[in-house]
Amino acid sequence: MSLKIERVALIVPLVAFVVAGVSGWLYFEQRAIAQPVQTPQQSTETLLKTYRDALYGNPRDPVLGNPDGDVTIIEFYDYRCPFCKKVHPVVMQLLEKDGNIRYIAKEYPILGPVSVLAAQAALASQKYGKYEEYSNALMSARQLDDNLIFKIALDVGLDPLNLLDDIDANEDEINKTIQDVLDLGQAMGLQGTPTFVIGDNLIPGAVSQNVLEALVAQERLKNSSKSR
Repeated sequence: MSLKIERVALIVPLVAFVVAGVSGWLYFEQRAIAQPVQTPQQSTETLLKTYRDALYGNPRDPVLGNPDGDVTIIEFYDYRCPFCKKVHPVVMQLLEKDGNIRYIAKEYPILGPVSVLAAQAALASQKYGKYEEYSNALMSARQLDDNLIFKIALDVGLDPLNLLDDIDANEDEINKTIQDVLDLGQAMGLQGTPTFVIGDNLIPGAVSQNVLEALVAQERLKNSSKSR
């Protein structure tokens, strides 16, 4: 699967949301991303072992929570996915409550061009140390569209023009990050978002905080036993 980005068609009226004195238009277009196909059936343990390096070892993936946490939660998500939006505050509350969880964000934009642009913008915001705040705001938006992506950027203290320039300037790296996740999801046979990985568990869907806490506790106990 390829990911081709051309800055030719998206028109964002900056007058509506950029600070006084800034005007003009932003142009951008992405090709929609097809849904991943499922791989042949195999055990979850084997699947996660096969793709362990790609799951845990991509240095371009954003990391939230405690980078040195004793348990890792991986989440594949799309900013336009209603189930991702539902579970996102649950996950963020768990990270704040626990304090010893490493969270790896897998930008997985499978719901079309708006999802792709949102993922690109979020990844570009890492340069400014704004990924968590911006990502949370994007996830909170009910009807995300091209214009709103940059309006939200302004709301969290990012300059929309600079952000678009950063997407263009770092296009290869940003697109590779997204493509790596898309390829990984396809190889693993993921059927949608959100999908979580916690230890040997592959969990699809918007699970409850109780379920997440139980899986984290299970993984923590297992890791503790290994270290003895």
